[in-house]
Amino acid sequence: MNKPLHTILIICVFYFNLIYAQKWVNICPSFIPEYIYGLDGVFKNEYEGWIIGVGELPQRLYRTTDGGITWNIQMSKDSIFYSDLSFVDDNYGWMKVSKWIGPNLNYEYFLYRTNNGGIAWMPVSNPPDSAFYAITFVDSLIGFSCGTNAIYKTTDGGESWIIQDFIGEEGFGIHDIYFVDKQYGWAVGGNSDFTDSGIILNTIDSGKTWQTQLPITLPLRAVCFSNRVHGCAVGLNVFGGGIVLATNDSGENWQVIYLSSPWLNDVVFTDDSTGWVIGEYGYIGYTEDGGQTWTQVESGTDADLNRIVFVDSGNIGYIFGENNTLLKYEKNGNYIENKSLSPVQFTLYQNYPNPFNTITTITFSLTEASQVKTEVYDLTGRCVAVLCDRHYPTGTYSVQFDGSALASGIYILHSRMTAIENPGKSQVFTRKMMLMK
Repeated sequence: MNKPLHTILIICVFYFNLIYAQKWVNICPSFIPEYIYGLDGVFKNEYEGWIIGVGELPQRLYRTTDGGITWNIQMSKDSIFYSDLSFVDDNYGWMKVSKWIGPNLNYEYFLYRTNNGGIAWMPVSNPPDSAFYAITFVDSLIGFSCGTNAIYKTTDGGESWIIQDFIGEEGFGIHDIYFVDKQYGWAVGGNSDFTDSGIILNTIDSGKTWQTQLPITLPLRAVCFSNRVHGCAVGLNVFGGGIVLATNDSGENWQVIYLSSPWLNDVVFTDDSTGWVIGEYGYIGYTEDGGQTWTQVESGTDADLNRIVFVDSGNIGYIFGENNTLLKYEKNGNYIENKSLSPVQFTLYQNYPNPFNTITTITFSLTEASQVKTEVYDLTGRCVAVLCDRHYPTGTYSVQFDGSALASGIYILHSRMTAIENPGKSQVFTRKMMLMK
């Protein structure tokens, strides 16, 4: 017997909504001014989250209590920049804060802490490094920070810091640090030179000692472990595309996986098998085997994606990105849509390091001979440097930007790439760079 038409329509609508709900959906917070370049932030549960508008002046900290539907300004101060929020439980959280000081607008760094779930934030200390990149806490008292050449530990909630035994070379940066418990942790990073530039460090004694598990000629941006055994680190393959390093033996051995993706910026695991990576041009990758194989997931955006967080036991996820991008995922049947990658004509990678002190390197890739013009602008729209304006053969190239004569602040990298044999093939890229002296 045939089903009535209205029943079929109801079933079709149900399945359409089911599939749609299982994708990443852009819930862009439209209240933020258009001149903001990117978003950073965190959610501590399904309802409460914070957003920082990177590039907004004065910068503001926004808070939501309804899962991102509405947002309210929580903090706003001139010359104050917020970043790298994290919570260890429902009450305790930390946030990195920087401030312009002096006639040359140099940066001063310090930490804010909340002990009431983010209702109020108070300064707790000056951090141990003049340019620290990330912080992580394993409970309300024990935490770690990493910076330009060292790793530090606090046992009093961030009031004071003790340097650990890793001291890197000048210009070497530890960009991310992750602990699965109070004893076991990993850190990854690199320096401003793409040669011999990457490293993975491990501790099994709560940060008292750190061992180099893997020196690698690739800069790494983020690391995450689901337990003491399984984990991944992500970063840049300097020959073009992203790279994942996966281990299933606590880092004794690492499998190098090259993805046909842009630079990867973050990685997270929701259980021992399920993980996600994000990167430039809206790239989202998904694994169900602990990081051994990856599938690209439709993101619905070509904006660069900066940070990914999951709450509610991995059932709800948020991604913060450039161009006011805030993506939300609600797990429902674990539906994943495959998307085959089309060849990339031109690629402009994010400068490295970023933030940088005086000199940074810009890398781009061409799949055919092209005219490349790359310039740097300040926030007033004034061109402050022309890095290149000439023909390049097919390949991957790097140019350097020297900001020693410029003031600290945000600068915009602008590059136009045009195929020589087909001038109709032209693409324009912009990237945000932060100079910190």
